[in-house]
Amino acid sequence: MATRSKHDIEMHERLVRVEERLDSHVKREDKSMEEVVEKLDTIELELSRYRGFIGGVLLMVTAIVTFLKMFGADIKEFFIG
Repeated sequence: MATRSKHDIEMHERLVRVEERLDSHVKREDKSMEEVVEKLDTIELELSRYRGFIGGVLLMVTAIVTFLKMFGADIKEFFIG
């Protein structure tokens, strides 16, 4: 069995330290990414709610305008006489 030189041991220790730092960095980035995804999900949910509300408002406005366009002259004639 070959003996390890001092240089090999030093390189191995340095590699282990780099792996540990990389692992901790990856864990921090994963946690950060999870937080970003949660925030994006919340924003998407809020936008969906607003989209539904705005759609309902536009539907009502369109219905009222259409009603006034179709029957506006008749309504005006009824009230004016």
